[in-house]
Amino acid sequence: MSDIHHINLAGLDLNLLVVFDALMTEQNVTRAALRLGLSQPATSNALARLRNLMADELFVRKTTGLSPTPKAIALAQQLRPALQQIQSALLEPPNFDPATSDRVFAIGMSDYVEFILLPRLVERLQVIAPHISLQIRAGERQKLLSLLDKGEIDLICGLFPEKSSLHKEQLLFDEVYCCVCRQAHPRIGSDFSIEDYLAESHLLVSIQEDRMGRVDTLLAQQNLQRHIAVSTPHFLIAPFILTQSNLVATLPQRVALKFIESQALKLLSVPLPLLGFSVFMRWHQSTDNLPANEWLRELILEVSSLI
Repeated sequence: MSDIHHINLAGLDLNLLVVFDALMTEQNVTRAALRLGLSQPATSNALARLRNLMADELFVRKTTGLSPTPKAIALAQQLRPALQQIQSALLEPPNFDPATSDRVFAIGMSDYVEFILLPRLVERLQVIAPHISLQIRAGERQKLLSLLDKGEIDLICGLFPEKSSLHKEQLLFDEVYCCVCRQAHPRIGSDFSIEDYLAESHLLVSIQEDRMGRVDTLLAQQNLQRHIAVSTPHFLIAPFILTQSNLVATLPQRVALKFIESQALKLLSVPLPLLGFSVFMRWHQSTDNLPANEWLRELILEVSSLI
């Protein structure tokens, strides 16, 4: 952005930056106009002024709308956090009192994290912040990261190996795996060897809706293979399948322990050197110092220490 340092900010219509952000989000002039409450000619005029200001086309027409140029993409990466921070500063009340606040927090969670963390979080909120509401947004990892960058959610919780200079994160907890089967399984006792494991048919819970999980990758490295009888993207159906079949599932231990509370299931050690995983909370740097968001992060961290 070194070529725009000479721009006089005092003479710059900052509304153009809001229009630019809407165009980046919608990549369509008509939808951007609707998003902003402007007419299509007014939005087109703002785009023309932006192009003149930046000495770049910024968006080129394609069959489905507009495609941002490399310069537009680079500009958006720097402008969006600044716009989010301005919006948050203007909307954020000077003092945040969780006991009286009726704020709605939007949180992105994976299916696993929602199952493990959300009940305890809601239980705690009912006691200390009964008027606060939660809006949970689900989806695969890239979708949640995109919602975070767009400012549509306050934070996300899950597995996020990608790093970003625009994000901050906090470890919530570490998880390990275990095997689960029904208590009356005719072939599985207290000892569970790799031979036993490979001889059984398996239930795979795969959010990606594929037939290759972490276990299968590890087995393939040893030229081994298991038989997957059922693959499902949903954790909640797993205990009911397991209690009514002789399938074995390899699950995060916290999930398995929840299942055992209400179903006739038993836990077994995984007879493989299967590594666990870490669950993180991640938020955009533009919300790092906002009192309400700081309070929410501290609460989630507190609840996570109890699970």
